[in-house]
Amino acid sequence: MDRYYGTMNRLLPTLLRIGADPRDDEDERLRKLLVLAAALMVAPAGFIWGAVYWVFGEHLAAAVPWTYALIASISIGILAITRDYRWFAISQFVPFIVLPFALMWILGGFMSGSAVALWAWIAPLGTRIVGHRRAARLLLAAFGIGMLVSALRPATGSGNHLSDVVVLSFFVLNVVGVAVVSFVLIDASAGGRDSTLTSMRGIVRRYFSPDVADAILADPARQELGGQLADVTILFADLGGYTTFAGSRPAGEVMDLLNALFATAIPPILAEGGTPVQLPGDAVMAIFGAPRPQPHHARSAARAAVAIRSAGEALAREHADWPRFRIGLNSGEAVVGNIGTDQFRNFTAIGDTINMAQRFQTLAGYGQIVVGPVTASLLGVEADLAPLGPQVVKGKPEPVEPSVLLSLRDA
Repeated sequence: MDRYYGTMNRLLPTLLRIGADPRDDEDERLRKLLVLAAALMVAPAGFIWGAVYWVFGEHLAAAVPWTYALIASISIGILAITRDYRWFAISQFVPFIVLPFALMWILGGFMSGSAVALWAWIAPLGTRIVGHRRAARLLLAAFGIGMLVSALRPATGSGNHLSDVVVLSFFVLNVVGVAVVSFVLIDASAGGRDSTLTSMRGIVRRYFSPDVADAILADPARQELGGQLADVTILFADLGGYTTFAGSRPAGEVMDLLNALFATAIPPILAEGGTPVQLPGDAVMAIFGAPRPQPHHARSAARAAVAIRSAGEALAREHADWPRFRIGLNSGEAVVGNIGTDQFRNFTAIGDTINMAQRFQTLAGYGQIVVGPVTASLLGVEADLAPLGPQVVKGKPEPVEPSVLLSLRDA
């Protein structure tokens, strides 16, 4: 069983990327994902449902769910080649509105067919939820016509070889199943502005910063493990004196401290277009310039650092014994992307630029911002800097010359 779930965890992300196209906008990407996920779940159920009818001797009826499973499998293959969402959606919703009625009529009508045509209701409901209003109205009209024809169509006796117990069991299963699926779909889209797409965006953005979420939703390749080279500025902020403070305080008080200080650090980073990627203990790491390129990433990072320092000074006036952020900034090339496994991954940056940002942070005093030479050069005349002189840092054979950022003229 563990091997099965492990295989599925590796396989599902690959399957859900079928038909993904970097040219898709966010809505197109999410619609593809939703319809594809539904097809991947329903197609196997179609094979099983057909097998059940076959076992009970209803060979013609068995062909109907098998037909849908075959159509779904072929259309998924075509989607993988063409990446055309429009025809893929048609290949899913049209059979879903037609085949349940065909199955019910083959089985002898509404009662003999266990009201299986009720499943056709999912077609207009699902179409509306993914945002296709016009198509949803057409499918709703088709559903109404199908029900009217079923009511006017003369019954054909029992119409099948199923026992009364089986017919009744299927009837209950169909009614309850359609009700449950409808509730889940409506519940998933409740509270959104327009559709389930809003709910799906919310889920993605809850676990990623806005820039990372936008990049993932706009370009599915961003979800892959690995990264690309980017010119960035890294902000690394650590609480000086935290270890001593935490060792003498209750855990609840320490948690309140961290939440209060992170609340002063994260908003300026986001406001300047940065991407917080790690909260390792009492530290914050943020990337400026990726995943969304920023032509003035050093200036944005410096503005965020100054804002964090100012907010920290305000807190220090209220809580004199609280530790304060020491901040390091460094600019340069880094590999930016996803690191981890298929089960768990983290968006981050890797390279010497990041290591040096942390080294500069260790050179900073309480409430200070230390910037590397490249960052200082990018800031130019906008920054008031105090050189620290040559500094020997771990990992560098030659001394480096960082500076303390005193102020920004445009901040």
